[in-house]
Amino acid sequence: MESNMKVHKHPKLSVVVIAYNNELYIEEALESLHEQTYKNIEVVVVNDFSTDRTGELIDRFIEGKPKFKAIHRNQNSGGCSTPRNIGIENTTGEYVMFLDGDDWYTMDACEKMVAAIERTKSDFVAGQAIRTNNYQIWYYNQIYSVERTNINIREFNMLLFDSLSVNKIYQRSFLEKHKLRFPEGIHYEDVVFTGQAYFLANSVSIIPELIYYWRVVENADVKSISNRRFEFDNFKNRIISHRLYDKFLRESGNILYQGHKNNRFLRHDLKLYTNDYLLFDEDYKEKFHHLIYEYLHEVMDEYAFLNLPEKERIMFYLLYIGDKEAFQDYVSYINGHPTNSNRIYAVGSKYYFKASVQGPNNEKFLRISRLEVDFTIRDILLKNDELSFKADVDVYSIEPSDLSHYWELKNRHTKAIIQSNRTKDGRISFDLGNTTPGNYYLSLFVRHKGNRHKELVKATKISNLPNLKVEDRVLSKALFINNKNSFAVKVLPLKKIDKIKWVFQKRNLPKKKKMGRFQTTLTRYSKGLFKRLPVRSNWVLFESHMGKQYSDSPKYIYEEMYETKKNYKYIWSFEKPESVDIPGPAIKVERNTLKHYYYLVRSKFWVDNQGIAHLAPKKKKKQVYLQTWHGTPLKKMGYDQKKLPSPTELKRLKIQTKAWDYFISPNPYSTDIFKRSFRYDGDIIESGYPRNDILINQPETAVQKAIEYFVIPSGKKIILFAPTFRDWDPNSFQKTLNDIHYLSKEIGNESILLLRLHYLLLNRLNESDLPENVINASTYHDIQELYLISDILITDYSSVMFDYALLRRPIILYCYDLQEYVSRRGTYFDLQEKAPGPVCNTIENVLYYLKHPESLKEYNHVLEGFSQEFGGIEDGTATRKVIERVFN
Repeated sequence: MESNMKVHKHPKLSVVVIAYNNELYIEEALESLHEQTYKNIEVVVVNDFSTDRTGELIDRFIEGKPKFKAIHRNQNSGGCSTPRNIGIENTTGEYVMFLDGDDWYTMDACEKMVAAIERTKSDFVAGQAIRTNNYQIWYYNQIYSVERTNINIREFNMLLFDSLSVNKIYQRSFLEKHKLRFPEGIHYEDVVFTGQAYFLANSVSIIPELIYYWRVVENADVKSISNRRFEFDNFKNRIISHRLYDKFLRESGNILYQGHKNNRFLRHDLKLYTNDYLLFDEDYKEKFHHLIYEYLHEVMDEYAFLNLPEKERIMFYLLYIGDKEAFQDYVSYINGHPTNSNRIYAVGSKYYFKASVQGPNNEKFLRISRLEVDFTIRDILLKNDELSFKADVDVYSIEPSDLSHYWELKNRHTKAIIQSNRTKDGRISFDLGNTTPGNYYLSLFVRHKGNRHKELVKATKISNLPNLKVEDRVLSKALFINNKNSFAVKVLPLKKIDKIKWVFQKRNLPKKKKMGRFQTTLTRYSKGLFKRLPVRSNWVLFESHMGKQYSDSPKYIYEEMYETKKNYKYIWSFEKPESVDIPGPAIKVERNTLKHYYYLVRSKFWVDNQGIAHLAPKKKKKQVYLQTWHGTPLKKMGYDQKKLPSPTELKRLKIQTKAWDYFISPNPYSTDIFKRSFRYDGDIIESGYPRNDILINQPETAVQKAIEYFVIPSGKKIILFAPTFRDWDPNSFQKTLNDIHYLSKEIGNESILLLRLHYLLLNRLNESDLPENVINASTYHDIQELYLISDILITDYSSVMFDYALLRRPIILYCYDLQEYVSRRGTYFDLQEKAPGPVCNTIENVLYYLKHPESLKEYNHVLEGFSQEFGGIEDGTATRKVIERVFN
């Protein structure tokens, strides 16, 4: 070993500079030390046997500079540890800092660091380091946002993420006390050295000051160690350094902080390699998976990933379970590349990435928050009456046949919506002929399995965005980008007077506001006043299914009454009155409004099939509540349920049952159940359901009405599919949708599948594209009319089977989860014993009976018995019987 050393007496600060083949940068590094504002300093430069001009440049620079010393090694150590340790041994300063030969300090770095360590008396002080490639290290802002004085790693473990040694100043006494040196013979020595320093220090301080410039030369001929991630030995060395770190934690009694250290390894070290994974060759990947699987199982379990950001959680979990195929697909997926297998699947509205390796915790760790939708827009054209463009849309790792998409322009001011059309040449087109002023923002909507995913279009998604503007006599229309980079069509009036009107109109557009104190007081006062008004003896208030429909027995009672009893005033309550057309003289009111309350407390008669008593809890003595109910019970309800309703639900049930004056029952079987399950001892009208009169009488007008509404060609076989709602199974909709597509394909175009889903699933059905031979009849108000036009019914546990059986037409029960349903809900009888048709546990069984209708004939006697038992008293006059009983 050769040395060229000049003595400088008792420096306060020693800086160790290490160099190896840094001829391009060494002079800049040394110059940054020579120009420091702090002067009580010595610099020891250790040249680790460079093969270029580095040694020569060092000697030339330090000549005549007594504060600088040079040590030239006669063999290369292969890393940073040995030259740094040599530098420590050949310095004398009270404090020690480190500089790499291709980096540099800020001009006042040493002054700030010495001042901080003398002021705080900490074992070492850390300052900010900045990468020259502008790469932002996410944890730096959290660590260096404020000054932190005399802290300990145990109280601020985020500091573990900063494993650099070069942005710190150390008390020499601290290094000597603990014999703290860089571990030789390995790379990533900073991980071990700095990790040990954190746990050995009594106190550490942080200053939010820029100290160190870390030069990153990504395209250098000879890359630095940290940039050699495409060499497997690089990853292997990083694991070696972490294993040494882990050993120190165990042996020093700091194993409690292993989890924090693991977090640092995952979110920083491992992430560097997963970011580059797709660029590795197959040999590298094979070794990588083997080593990371081995290491992860040494120091952590899968719960180390649970609270990580989504992408890291999924990637590291797949590495942990050794699922190479799924890992590669996931990395491809998040980088916008096709995957080898379609791995995205939905359970209800929740999405997951499918692993190849099965495990009990897969869905816990492989949940994804949103689909990765990749799209680009190009060739935009703007005319006075049209916006059009071409677009490419990709959603990776999902079966394309399960996906559809559309585009939408929405006026942010007026909320008006324009939906896209597709032209013959494949362009996306919007009709701008009837636009009003405002900014129409463009969104892409992707539909999948009843779920809708929205992507607001940003300028970055548009190729060659043109600056287009058109005008007619009234409006100007221009392409527009807002300050959040969102794309829109800006529509503005041209005439000055119209501009003024638009400004005032914007200010006065309706906004949803909470009811103010005055309004609340006024509403309370009004309700109090209404309650004191007398009951009107000829007013009848109707409601069906909580105001969602004009249907069921209340509908048929109303229609019979307004034809025969002209001296009554009729009121119907609906959630959306304007969307419902009803015959006759009835007044329509919006449910649960002040106007509704007025009619509720003043009408002598309430006719309802679910429950309205809670809307006016103190029903007056002169008022009469006719509860028509809405089906023959199969599943247990009320007090008969396996699991009793909540106290709140029981309280509401008591309010309802106490208010009932008459209760309609379709048969003796139901009467017994209603009395027991509702604990109801009031008057029961055992007449059959008024809604079923139409099934007995089968008027041709009702049949023709439904046929014309759905535009069903003559000669088609109509299959009504009406499954019930499974509140415990979020995936039931996807299964139903898959069954619909399967049946649609198999039954062909000679049959129509008429779909009737529970109202809670309507929104999801609206986000699904249905085949041509499937009709969504879920919003059709009166299911009785659907029965009349159907040739066969497919259902499961719904009470529709009891009504449909009156027609003596075939019924197929599709009960793929019979045991689970019975276990969860409980039933009043064994469905398999009394079923009015075959009970199928697969959709293939259902299809068999559809294709072999002769096989259903053997169930005719069962259907007849079922109809007699549960519909024996239905004779087509139930409506008249109920009206005579209640209103006469």
